[in-house]
Amino acid sequence: MSLAATDAALAYEDLAPRIAALVEELTPVGAVVLVVSKGDEGLLRFDSRSGWHFPRSATGQYAGHHPLDGKWAVEHLEALRAAGGAYLVLPSTYYWWFEHYPELERHLRGRYERIGAPEEVCRIYRLLDLPAATPRVVADLAERERQRRCLPAIRALTASLIPEDEVVLVWSEGDDDLLALDRQAWHFPHDDAGRHVQPDGDGARQVSQLRTLAGNGVHYLVLPAASAWTLARRPALAAYLGRECRRLALRERVCVVYELDSGLRSSNREALRPKEAAWQ
Repeated sequence: MSLAATDAALAYEDLAPRIAALVEELTPVGAVVLVVSKGDEGLLRFDSRSGWHFPRSATGQYAGHHPLDGKWAVEHLEALRAAGGAYLVLPSTYYWWFEHYPELERHLRGRYERIGAPEEVCRIYRLLDLPAATPRVVADLAERERQRRCLPAIRALTASLIPEDEVVLVWSEGDDDLLALDRQAWHFPHDDAGRHVQPDGDGARQVSQLRTLAGNGVHYLVLPAASAWTLARRPALAAYLGRECRRLALRERVCVVYELDSGLRSSNREALRPKEAAWQ
């Protein structure tokens, strides 16, 4: 190997940890991050975030090829964004993409925000429409089915971490099956009758509800892996969970368990109990 090739290899080896540090600094916990990776799993290793190859196959593996053309790259990006992708990382070794796929470069520049990252390391784009409000994203059937298949692992994890008499909040997308945790479990967010309600905005309302619930004795929230994208869409909620709550466990492809910060905790759960039983 020539000296120049050795220097290039060392530079590439340094790239993954530097990208990881930037992603963990600039994106919220739970975000789904797309990475132009050419199949390198090392570029997808982030703490408390999910890294996806770009392009990505239907099974979640690297697609095995670069985009066919710029139009294909844009369509694939939007498909992965609809499935939960919240950020795109383009390592500096792949800046040639924008010359080869100008449609992708125009699409990113015109529609999404580029967030701060050193040019010699990577470019990071936040995949939220500008300036329009972020549309609601719903997990597809395949994601929901994978989430249900994780239920035994979620049940075992909560049983090992959380006392049996504690109420557990579950970010459920309204799926009653996810409340089958062999303990009292409630949809989150929910209305006064315990029915799931669709979250909106930046997550501030959900933070307010969590603070109220925590202050009345509800201490735990489970976020299934298939719903991790929701934190990227709700920065206020991500900030509250990341800064003010304790993460009890993170199981990749299963769930995250948070212990809520309640301030002055009370045992008065009855005041917050939904009026109609909608949990198991």
